Amino acid sequence: MKKNLYHTVLFAIFMVVLCLPVFQQVSHVFKFKELGGFTAPLEPVKLSWKTFRDQSWQNYEQKFLQRNFGFRNLYIRSYNQFVYSLFHQTTNHNIVIGKHDELFLRQYTDVFTGKTLHDRYGTVDSARADMQRNVMETRRIADSLKKYGTDLIVVLAPSKPLIYPEYLPDDMQQEHNPFSIQEEYAELYAQAGIEHINFVPLFRQMKKKEPYPLYTKYGTHWAYSTMPFVADTILQKIASVKGYAMPHTVCLDSNISVRYRSGDKELEKQLNLLFPLRHARIPTPKFTLQDESKYHKPKILVVGDSYFSQLNNTDFTKAFHSLGYWKYNETTSDGVKIPYLKRYEILTESDVILVIFTDMHAYDYFFGFIKTVDRALDDGPDFDAENAIETYVKRIKSSTNWYNNVKKQAQERGMSLEESLRENARWAFEKDHK
Repeated sequence: MKKNLYHTVLFAIFMVVLCLPVFQQVSHVFKFKELGGFTAPLEPVKLSWKTFRDQSWQNYEQKFLQRNFGFRNLYIRSYNQFVYSLFHQTTNHNIVIGKHDELFLRQYTDVFTGKTLHDRYGTVDSARADMQRNVMETRRIADSLKKYGTDLIVVLAPSKPLIYPEYLPDDMQQEHNPFSIQEEYAELYAQAGIEHINFVPLFRQMKKKEPYPLYTKYGTHWAYSTMPFVADTILQKIASVKGYAMPHTVCLDSNISVRYRSGDKELEKQLNLLFPLRHARIPTPKFTLQDESKYHKPKILVVGDSYFSQLNNTDFTKAFHSLGYWKYNETTSDGVKIPYLKRYEILTESDVILVIFTDMHAYDYFFGFIKTVDRALDDGPDFDAENAIETYVKRIKSSTNWYNNVKKQAQERGMSLEESLRENARWAFEKDHK
Protein backbone atom coordinates (compact mmCIF):
# COMPACT_ATOMS: atom_id res chain seq x y z
CA MET A 1 0.00 0.00 0.00
CA LYS A 2 2.78 2.36 0.96
CA LYS A 3 4.65 1.43 -2.22
CA ASN A 4 1.65 2.30 -4.39
CA LEU A 5 1.25 5.62 -2.57
CA TYR A 6 4.94 6.34 -3.08
CA HIS A 7 4.66 5.66 -6.83
CA THR A 8 1.53 7.80 -7.06
CA VAL A 9 3.24 10.75 -5.39
CA LEU A 10 6.28 10.42 -7.65
CA PHE A 11 4.05 10.21 -10.72
CA ALA A 12 2.09 13.30 -9.59
CA ILE A 13 5.31 15.27 -9.03
CA PHE A 14 6.62 14.16 -12.43
CA MET A 15 3.42 15.27 -14.17
CA VAL A 16 3.42 18.63 -12.38
CA VAL A 17 7.03 19.27 -13.42
CA LEU A 18 6.21 18.17 -16.97
CA CYS A 19 3.09 20.33 -17.28
CA LEU A 20 4.29 23.38 -15.36
CA PRO A 21 6.10 25.00 -18.34
CA VAL A 22 2.93 24.64 -20.45
CA PHE A 23 0.86 26.14 -17.64
CA GLN A 24 3.32 29.04 -17.29
CA GLN A 25 3.31 29.63 -21.06
CA VAL A 26 -0.47 29.96 -21.06
CA SER A 27 -1.04 31.79 -17.77
CA HIS A 28 2.23 33.69 -17.11
CA VAL A 29 1.35 33.43 -13.43
CA PHE A 30 5.03 33.66 -12.42
CA LYS A 31 6.73 36.94 -13.34
CA PHE A 32 10.38 36.95 -14.38
CA LYS A 33 12.77 39.72 -15.34
CA GLU A 34 12.95 40.30 -19.11
CA LEU A 35 16.12 39.23 -20.87
CA GLY A 36 18.56 41.93 -21.93
CA GLY A 37 19.79 42.42 -25.47
CA PHE A 38 18.00 42.50 -28.79
CA THR A 39 15.99 39.81 -30.55
CA ALA A 40 14.77 40.35 -34.10
CA PRO A 41 10.97 40.24 -34.19
CA LEU A 42 9.26 37.26 -35.83
CA GLU A 43 7.14 37.99 -38.88
CA PRO A 44 3.81 36.19 -38.30
CA VAL A 45 2.85 33.56 -40.88
CA LYS A 46 -0.84 32.74 -41.33
CA LEU A 47 -1.88 29.14 -41.73
CA SER A 48 -2.90 28.33 -45.29
CA TRP A 49 -2.54 25.42 -47.69
CA LYS A 50 0.44 27.12 -49.31
CA THR A 51 2.25 28.00 -46.04
CA PHE A 52 1.57 24.48 -44.76
CA ARG A 53 2.99 22.83 -47.88
CA ASP A 54 6.15 24.98 -48.04
CA GLN A 55 6.55 24.57 -44.23
CA SER A 56 6.85 28.31 -43.58
CA TRP A 57 3.99 28.09 -41.06
CA GLN A 58 5.62 25.17 -39.25
CA ASN A 59 8.96 27.01 -39.11
CA TYR A 60 7.27 30.10 -37.68
CA GLU A 61 5.42 28.07 -35.04
CA GLN A 62 8.62 26.31 -34.05
CA LYS A 63 10.53 29.58 -33.62
CA PHE A 64 7.58 31.12 -31.76
CA LEU A 65 7.45 28.25 -29.28
CA GLN A 66 11.22 28.36 -28.78
CA ARG A 67 10.93 32.02 -27.78
CA ASN A 68 7.80 31.74 -25.63
CA PHE A 69 7.85 28.44 -23.74
CA GLY A 70 7.19 28.64 -20.00
CA PHE A 71 10.10 29.60 -17.70
CA ARG A 72 12.31 30.38 -20.71
CA ASN A 73 13.92 33.39 -19.03
CA LEU A 74 14.66 31.41 -15.86
CA TYR A 75 16.21 28.53 -17.80
CA ILE A 76 18.40 30.84 -19.87
CA ARG A 77 19.60 32.85 -16.86
CA SER A 78 20.36 29.68 -14.88
CA TYR A 79 22.40 28.19 -17.71
CA ASN A 80 24.25 31.46 -18.32
CA GLN A 81 25.07 31.71 -14.61
CA PHE A 82 26.41 28.13 -14.62
CA VAL A 83 28.67 28.84 -17.63
CA TYR A 84 29.90 32.18 -16.26
CA SER A 85 30.55 31.00 -12.69
CA LEU A 86 32.27 27.72 -13.52
CA PHE A 87 34.09 28.50 -16.78
CA HIS A 88 34.24 32.31 -16.78
CA GLN A 89 32.61 32.37 -20.19
CA THR A 90 29.44 33.83 -21.70
CA THR A 91 26.91 32.47 -24.16
CA ASN A 92 26.59 35.97 -25.64
CA HIS A 93 29.09 35.91 -28.52
CA ASN A 94 28.85 39.68 -28.82
CA ILE A 95 30.56 40.18 -25.45
CA VAL A 96 34.26 39.65 -24.69
CA ILE A 97 35.32 38.97 -21.10
CA GLY A 98 38.68 40.61 -20.50
CA LYS A 99 41.09 40.71 -17.60
CA HIS A 100 39.73 41.50 -14.12
CA ASP A 101 36.22 40.73 -15.45
CA GLU A 102 36.17 43.78 -17.73
CA LEU A 103 33.49 43.40 -20.39
CA PHE A 104 33.92 44.60 -23.98
CA LEU A 105 31.59 44.73 -26.97
CA ARG A 106 32.97 42.55 -29.75
CA GLN A 107 32.31 45.12 -32.47
CA TYR A 108 34.83 47.39 -30.76
CA THR A 109 37.41 44.67 -30.18
CA ASP A 110 37.11 43.75 -33.88
CA VAL A 111 38.10 47.32 -34.72
CA PHE A 112 41.00 47.13 -32.25
CA THR A 113 42.40 43.92 -33.74
CA GLY A 114 41.97 45.09 -37.34
CA LYS A 115 39.26 42.58 -38.25
CA THR A 116 36.80 45.32 -39.21
CA LEU A 117 39.42 47.04 -41.36
CA HIS A 118 40.16 43.79 -43.17
CA ASP A 119 36.47 42.94 -43.66
CA ARG A 120 35.48 46.41 -44.92
CA TYR A 121 38.51 47.52 -46.90
CA GLY A 122 41.09 44.77 -47.04
CA THR A 123 44.05 47.14 -46.84
CA VAL A 124 44.96 50.38 -45.07
CA ASP A 125 45.52 52.10 -48.43
CA SER A 126 41.97 51.33 -49.55
CA ALA A 127 40.62 52.64 -46.25
CA ARG A 128 42.61 55.87 -46.50
CA ALA A 129 41.43 56.48 -50.07
CA ASP A 130 37.80 56.13 -48.97
CA MET A 131 38.41 58.31 -45.92
CA GLN A 132 39.79 61.10 -48.07
CA ARG A 133 36.66 60.99 -50.23
CA ASN A 134 34.48 61.07 -47.12
CA VAL A 135 36.31 64.11 -45.76
CA MET A 136 35.93 65.93 -49.08
CA GLU A 137 32.19 65.20 -49.00
CA THR A 138 32.04 66.40 -45.40
CA ARG A 139 33.77 69.63 -46.36
CA ARG A 140 31.25 70.06 -49.19
CA ILE A 141 28.12 69.66 -47.06
CA ALA A 142 29.67 71.80 -44.32
CA ASP A 143 30.05 74.60 -46.87
CA SER A 144 26.49 74.05 -48.13
CA LEU A 145 25.04 74.22 -44.62
CA LYS A 146 27.17 77.24 -43.74
CA LYS A 147 25.24 79.27 -46.33
CA TYR A 148 22.19 78.90 -44.10
CA GLY A 149 24.11 79.82 -40.93
CA THR A 150 24.40 76.17 -39.84
CA ASP A 151 27.79 75.02 -38.54
CA LEU A 152 28.85 71.36 -38.67
CA ILE A 153 30.96 69.94 -35.83
CA VAL A 154 32.22 66.34 -35.79
CA VAL A 155 32.69 64.64 -32.41
CA LEU A 156 35.01 61.61 -32.31
CA ALA A 157 33.98 59.59 -29.26
CA PRO A 158 36.50 57.12 -27.75
CA SER A 159 35.81 53.41 -27.55
CA LYS A 160 36.64 51.34 -24.47
CA PRO A 161 39.44 49.26 -26.10
CA LEU A 162 41.23 52.46 -27.15
CA ILE A 163 41.26 53.75 -23.56
CA TYR A 164 41.71 50.47 -21.66
CA PRO A 165 43.54 48.07 -24.02
CA GLU A 166 45.43 46.57 -21.07
CA TYR A 167 42.23 44.84 -19.91
CA LEU A 168 41.69 43.02 -23.20
CA PRO A 169 42.60 39.30 -23.40
CA ASP A 170 46.27 38.71 -24.25
CA ASP A 171 45.51 37.30 -27.70
CA MET A 172 43.63 40.48 -28.67
CA GLN A 173 46.44 42.68 -27.39
CA GLN A 174 48.89 40.74 -29.54
CA GLU A 175 46.61 41.09 -32.60
CA HIS A 176 46.27 44.85 -32.13
CA ASN A 177 46.32 46.77 -35.43
CA PRO A 178 48.05 50.16 -34.97
CA PHE A 179 45.83 51.75 -37.65
CA SER A 180 43.32 54.00 -35.87
CA ILE A 181 40.54 55.20 -38.13
CA GLN A 182 39.56 57.96 -35.69
CA GLU A 183 43.09 59.33 -35.40
CA GLU A 184 43.31 59.31 -39.19
CA TYR A 185 40.01 61.18 -39.51
CA ALA A 186 41.14 63.71 -36.90
CA GLU A 187 44.24 64.50 -38.98
CA LEU A 188 42.22 64.75 -42.21
CA TYR A 189 39.64 67.03 -40.53
CA ALA A 190 42.42 69.33 -39.34
CA GLN A 191 43.89 69.48 -42.85
CA ALA A 192 40.47 70.19 -44.40
CA GLY A 193 39.51 72.81 -41.82
CA ILE A 194 36.54 70.81 -40.53
CA GLU A 195 35.51 71.69 -36.98
CA HIS A 196 35.86 68.66 -34.74
CA ILE A 197 36.54 67.36 -31.22
CA ASN A 198 38.74 64.30 -30.79
CA PHE A 199 37.99 62.87 -27.35
CA VAL A 200 40.46 59.98 -27.68
CA PRO A 201 43.62 61.88 -26.59
CA LEU A 202 41.59 63.84 -24.03
CA PHE A 203 40.39 60.64 -22.38
CA ARG A 204 43.88 59.15 -22.41
CA GLN A 205 45.11 62.19 -20.49
CA MET A 206 42.19 62.01 -18.05
CA LYS A 207 42.87 58.32 -17.44
CA LYS A 208 46.25 59.18 -15.90
CA LYS A 209 44.73 61.69 -13.46
CA GLU A 210 41.26 60.45 -12.53
CA PRO A 211 40.89 58.08 -9.55
CA TYR A 212 37.81 56.46 -11.05
CA PRO A 213 37.48 54.59 -14.38
CA LEU A 214 36.32 56.47 -17.47
CA TYR A 215 34.53 53.28 -18.54
CA THR A 216 32.86 51.07 -15.98
CA LYS A 217 33.77 47.41 -15.76
CA TYR A 218 30.40 46.33 -17.16
CA GLY A 219 29.73 49.19 -19.59
CA THR A 220 30.72 49.91 -23.18
CA HIS A 221 29.89 53.65 -23.37
CA TRP A 222 31.81 56.40 -21.61
CA ALA A 223 30.91 56.30 -17.92
CA TYR A 224 28.26 58.67 -16.67
CA SER A 225 30.96 60.23 -14.44
CA THR A 226 32.59 61.71 -17.56
CA MET A 227 29.42 63.53 -18.66
CA PRO A 228 30.22 66.90 -16.98
CA PHE A 229 33.57 67.00 -18.81
CA VAL A 230 32.11 65.83 -22.13
CA ALA A 231 29.24 68.32 -21.92
CA ASP A 232 31.52 71.24 -21.05
CA THR A 233 33.97 70.39 -23.84
CA ILE A 234 31.19 70.31 -26.44
CA LEU A 235 29.61 73.53 -25.18
CA GLN A 236 32.88 75.43 -25.30
CA LYS A 237 33.60 74.08 -28.79
CA ILE A 238 30.21 75.41 -29.92
CA ALA A 239 31.07 78.75 -28.31
CA SER A 240 34.36 78.84 -30.23
CA VAL A 241 32.70 78.02 -33.56
CA LYS A 242 29.68 80.33 -33.19
CA GLY A 243 31.54 83.22 -31.61
CA TYR A 244 29.35 83.67 -28.55
CA ALA A 245 29.68 82.43 -24.97
CA MET A 246 28.11 79.20 -23.78
CA PRO A 247 27.59 78.13 -20.14
CA HIS A 248 30.01 75.91 -18.25
CA THR A 249 28.98 72.77 -16.38
CA VAL A 250 28.95 72.80 -12.60
CA CYS A 251 29.15 69.58 -10.58
CA LEU A 252 26.73 69.68 -7.63
CA ASP A 253 27.49 66.28 -6.11
CA SER A 254 29.92 63.50 -7.05
CA ASN A 255 27.39 60.99 -5.67
CA ILE A 256 29.71 58.02 -5.05
CA SER A 257 27.56 54.90 -5.19
CA VAL A 258 27.34 51.22 -6.10
CA ARG A 259 23.97 51.86 -7.72
CA TYR A 260 24.91 52.09 -11.39
CA ARG A 261 22.94 53.93 -14.01
CA SER A 262 21.59 51.80 -16.82
CA GLY A 263 24.34 52.81 -19.27
CA ASP A 264 27.09 51.91 -16.79
CA LYS A 265 26.01 48.26 -16.57
CA GLU A 266 24.58 47.60 -20.01
CA LEU A 267 26.87 44.67 -20.86
CA GLU A 268 26.11 43.04 -17.53
CA LYS A 269 22.42 43.13 -18.48
CA GLN A 270 23.23 41.43 -21.76
CA LEU A 271 24.99 38.57 -19.95
CA ASN A 272 21.52 37.61 -18.63
CA LEU A 273 22.81 36.05 -15.43
CA LEU A 274 20.73 34.79 -12.53
CA PHE A 275 22.54 36.93 -9.94
CA PRO A 276 23.91 40.49 -10.26
CA LEU A 277 27.67 41.05 -10.46
CA ARG A 278 29.60 42.91 -7.80
CA HIS A 279 29.66 46.67 -8.35
CA ALA A 280 32.58 48.80 -7.23
CA ARG A 281 31.84 52.30 -5.92
CA ILE A 282 31.89 54.88 -8.72
CA PRO A 283 30.72 58.49 -9.10
CA THR A 284 27.37 59.17 -10.76
CA PRO A 285 27.57 62.96 -10.52
CA LYS A 286 24.76 65.45 -10.42
CA PHE A 287 25.65 68.45 -12.55
CA THR A 288 23.98 71.46 -14.07
CA LEU A 289 24.85 74.52 -16.17
CA GLN A 290 26.15 77.74 -14.69
CA ASP A 291 23.59 80.54 -15.16
CA GLU A 292 22.38 79.02 -18.45
CA SER A 293 19.51 81.53 -18.68
CA LYS A 294 22.01 84.36 -19.21
CA TYR A 295 23.46 82.87 -22.38
CA HIS A 296 22.32 82.72 -25.98
CA LYS A 297 20.59 79.40 -26.66
CA PRO A 298 21.21 78.02 -30.16
CA LYS A 299 19.18 75.39 -31.98
CA ILE A 300 21.10 72.14 -32.27
CA LEU A 301 20.70 68.89 -34.17
CA VAL A 302 22.66 65.82 -33.06
CA VAL A 303 23.23 62.95 -35.50
CA GLY A 304 24.99 60.07 -33.84
CA ASP A 305 25.18 56.70 -32.21
CA SER A 306 24.12 55.73 -28.70
CA TYR A 307 27.05 57.56 -27.11
CA PHE A 308 24.89 60.69 -27.05
CA SER A 309 22.05 58.98 -25.14
CA GLN A 310 23.64 59.64 -21.75
CA LEU A 311 24.05 63.35 -22.51
CA ASN A 312 20.53 63.63 -23.88
CA ASN A 313 19.05 62.97 -20.43
CA THR A 314 21.04 65.61 -18.52
CA ASP A 315 21.00 69.39 -18.01
CA PHE A 316 23.24 69.64 -21.07
CA THR A 317 20.05 70.03 -23.12
CA LYS A 318 19.14 73.23 -21.19
CA ALA A 319 21.88 75.08 -23.05
CA PHE A 320 19.81 75.01 -26.24
CA HIS A 321 16.61 76.56 -27.51
CA SER A 322 15.78 73.22 -29.13
CA LEU A 323 17.63 69.93 -29.50
CA GLY A 324 16.89 67.19 -32.03
CA TYR A 325 18.52 63.77 -31.85
CA TRP A 326 18.66 61.65 -35.00
CA LYS A 327 19.85 58.30 -33.69
CA TYR A 328 21.96 56.55 -36.32
CA ASN A 329 20.31 58.93 -38.81
CA GLU A 330 17.34 56.56 -38.76
CA THR A 331 14.80 57.79 -36.20
CA THR A 332 14.31 60.67 -33.79
CA SER A 333 14.33 60.12 -30.03
CA ASP A 334 10.53 59.86 -30.35
CA GLY A 335 10.80 57.04 -32.89
CA VAL A 336 9.84 59.06 -36.00
CA LYS A 337 11.69 57.95 -39.13
CA ILE A 338 13.94 60.67 -40.57
CA PRO A 339 12.46 60.66 -44.13
CA TYR A 340 9.07 61.77 -42.73
CA LEU A 341 10.48 64.90 -41.06
CA LYS A 342 10.66 68.42 -42.48
CA ARG A 343 14.35 67.81 -43.01
CA TYR A 344 15.10 70.91 -45.07
CA GLU A 345 13.67 73.18 -42.38
CA ILE A 346 15.42 71.32 -39.55
CA LEU A 347 18.82 71.38 -41.24
CA THR A 348 18.72 74.98 -42.41
CA GLU A 349 17.19 76.38 -39.22
CA SER A 350 19.67 74.67 -36.87
CA ASP A 351 22.54 76.78 -35.61
CA VAL A 352 24.76 73.76 -35.02
CA ILE A 353 24.80 70.16 -36.22
CA LEU A 354 26.83 67.70 -34.16
CA VAL A 355 27.77 64.37 -35.77
CA ILE A 356 29.00 61.94 -33.09
CA PHE A 357 30.50 58.52 -33.77
CA THR A 358 33.03 56.01 -32.42
CA ASP A 359 35.65 54.03 -34.34
CA MET A 360 33.18 51.17 -34.92
CA HIS A 361 30.75 53.51 -36.70
CA ALA A 362 33.53 55.35 -38.51
CA TYR A 363 33.33 52.46 -40.99
CA ASP A 364 29.69 53.39 -41.66
CA TYR A 365 30.65 56.99 -42.16
CA PHE A 366 28.15 59.56 -40.83
CA PHE A 367 25.38 56.91 -40.92
CA GLY A 368 24.51 58.09 -44.45
CA PHE A 369 23.92 61.65 -43.20
CA ILE A 370 25.74 63.22 -46.15
CA LYS A 371 23.17 61.75 -48.56
CA THR A 372 20.39 62.85 -46.21
CA VAL A 373 21.63 66.43 -46.40
CA ASP A 374 21.91 66.32 -50.18
CA ARG A 375 18.42 64.88 -50.59
CA ALA A 376 16.86 67.29 -48.10
CA LEU A 377 18.38 70.35 -49.80
CA ASP A 378 17.29 69.01 -53.20
CA ASP A 379 13.71 68.42 -51.98
CA GLY A 380 13.60 71.96 -50.63
CA PRO A 381 11.16 73.50 -48.17
CA ASP A 382 7.59 72.32 -47.61
CA PHE A 383 8.41 68.77 -48.73
CA ASP A 384 5.41 66.52 -48.05
CA ALA A 385 6.21 62.85 -47.40
CA GLU A 386 2.60 61.72 -47.97
CA ASN A 387 2.48 63.33 -51.42
CA ALA A 388 5.79 61.66 -52.23
CA ILE A 389 4.41 58.26 -51.20
CA GLU A 390 1.43 58.76 -53.51
CA THR A 391 3.91 59.39 -56.31
CA TYR A 392 5.60 56.08 -55.53
CA VAL A 393 2.22 54.30 -55.61
CA LYS A 394 1.70 55.67 -59.14
CA ARG A 395 5.19 54.51 -60.11
CA ILE A 396 4.41 50.99 -58.90
CA LYS A 397 1.16 50.87 -60.88
CA SER A 398 2.92 52.08 -64.01
CA SER A 399 5.49 49.27 -63.78
CA THR A 400 3.93 45.94 -64.83
CA ASN A 401 6.52 43.72 -63.12
CA TRP A 402 6.57 45.76 -59.92
CA TYR A 403 2.77 45.91 -59.76
CA ASN A 404 2.43 42.15 -60.32
CA ASN A 405 4.96 41.45 -57.55
CA VAL A 406 3.00 43.69 -55.18
CA LYS A 407 -0.24 41.84 -55.98
CA LYS A 408 1.47 38.50 -55.43
CA GLN A 409 2.87 39.71 -52.11
CA ALA A 410 -0.60 40.87 -51.01
CA GLN A 411 -2.07 37.42 -51.71
CA GLU A 412 0.76 35.59 -49.90
CA ARG A 413 0.52 37.81 -46.80
CA GLY A 414 -3.28 37.94 -46.68
CA MET A 415 -3.53 41.73 -47.02
CA SER A 416 -5.44 44.00 -49.37
CA LEU A 417 -3.84 45.26 -52.57
CA GLU A 418 -4.10 48.85 -51.34
CA GLU A 419 -2.24 47.98 -48.12
CA SER A 420 0.47 46.20 -50.07
CA LEU A 421 0.81 49.14 -52.48
CA ARG A 422 1.20 51.62 -49.61
CA GLU A 423 3.67 49.39 -47.78
CA ASN A 424 5.88 48.99 -50.85
CA ALA A 425 5.61 52.70 -51.65
CA ARG A 426 6.69 53.60 -48.11
CA TRP A 427 9.61 51.17 -48.33
CA ALA A 428 10.78 52.68 -51.63
CA PHE A 429 10.32 56.21 -50.29
CA GLU A 430 12.30 55.54 -47.11
CA LYS A 431 15.08 53.83 -49.07
CA ASP A 432 15.42 56.75 -51.49
CA HIS A 433 15.11 59.50 -48.87
CA LYS A 434 17.28 58.07 -46.10
